[in-house]
Amino acid sequence: MTPKNIEVINALSTHIVPKDERHLHLVQMAKALKPIPIAGKTDSELLFQVQNLVQIECISGFLPIWKGGKNPKVAWGDEPHLSLREALGFKPAALAVRSPYFLTLDFDKPESLDFAAERGIDFTYPTWHIRRTDNVLRFKQVFIVEDAMLDELPNRSIERTINYLDSGLDVFLSNNSYIIFNGEHADGKGQYYSPKGLNISDMQLPPKVVWDLVLEIASYESFPRRRKRSISTKSKRMNPCIICGRDERLWCSESDNGLIFCMNGDTFNAEKIHGFLKIGDVTSNGYALVGQSPTCNTFKLDQPPKHKPRRTTKKRRSIRVKR
Repeated sequence: MTPKNIEVINALSTHIVPKDERHLHLVQMAKALKPIPIAGKTDSELLFQVQNLVQIECISGFLPIWKGGKNPKVAWGDEPHLSLREALGFKPAALAVRSPYFLTLDFDKPESLDFAAERGIDFTYPTWHIRRTDNVLRFKQVFIVEDAMLDELPNRSIERTINYLDSGLDVFLSNNSYIIFNGEHADGKGQYYSPKGLNISDMQLPPKVVWDLVLEIASYESFPRRRKRSISTKSKRMNPCIICGRDERLWCSESDNGLIFCMNGDTFNAEKIHGFLKIGDVTSNGYALVGQSPTCNTFKLDQPPKHKPRRTTKKRRSIRVKR
């Protein structure tokens, strides 16, 4: 069940609650995570963060993370959600959250920012951001998703998608994925934090262009064989793309089984070169359109079936034996 008035996350209080004993105890437990970058320097600021985390327990759960790693200290896959108090009770080095309603874009490589920009995704969009003090180019955007939106997906979720189309972008929308958002990074060199104004209480619904990306990923999952060919095979960037001619921001690629993934951009796209296309159409250079989405068209070399000549049977001569 999602919070009401979810667009601005009104379920999360924008006021500091009275300093009751329960929340103050959680503040003391959270201090062990050394959360100065994420929560500020005062107990009142940390209390505000704790208040927000407690209020999302109705749709999410927390996981304690081992020092020097990214794995939870507890079994969690099919287990009930842990409360914030329960997770902090394990004295973790970092804290993670999981929820079927949290959509995460993980910008894992610098080129993922170019990929997002090419598709019109604003990686500065004001929602919950999770960053690291030791690497400003690696961060996460987290959106909250309504039940009606989840109903658009075949499984009300998407599998954890790593390095989508070789872009360096990871996408999560599942209760079987978790997001580390507070505490020490695995390498011990930095801390997770959220800038002011981009905290969990600032989480928003995903813009249409972001949700279109989710629907695109989900469409591959609707057809397991196609998804396996499209995402799991190795691919190489094309320079230039043999479909649209792209020779900069090289997002068009060719898989090792011959599929061409041609990205739709403002400057380069297949229809600018070949005109309006529909499934089955063949380009002037001999590639057939076999998959289509708002952001990516899939082609393969057109190979019309070869007609084998019919075998003709010769009439057998009847041989008469003279007697």
